[in-house]
Amino acid sequence: MDTSRICIDTTVFIGFMRGQEPNASAMAKAAQDSICYVTAITAYELLFGAARANRRVDEQSLLSFTTVLPFSYAAAQRAARLHAELIRQNQDIGIKDVLISAICLENNLPILTANLRHFSRVPTLQVIAVSDFVSPR
Repeated sequence: MDTSRICIDTTVFIGFMRGQEPNASAMAKAAQDSICYVTAITAYELLFGAARANRRVDEQSLLSFTTVLPFSYAAAQRAARLHAELIRQNQDIGIKDVLISAICLENNLPILTANLRHFSRVPTLQVIAVSDFVSPR
């Protein structure tokens, strides 16, 4: 799988901020080896988590090596179809992960995540497990 361009999921950022492996190593490798993106949804999740904990997050530094991808109308259309299909199949992954998935699909980007349980349910989404990214087989 091509990892020259990747979208980094919230789970990786949170693990990185907590100093948890393999997330910390994955974040360092991504920053060095890939063109990195995050969705506006991930930016929201990080900022909301900090606000709930009443902590300041230096999002400028945290997201400095990434490009934030917006939630476009095309992504909204894709998310609506995807969410309906996942619910029909009793495979719902929650609205935020549906939105993140749709943005990745619209931008033809794989997602680097520790949440394989959710993202692996999304048809055609290229999912990169953190552990596989750090130690390719």
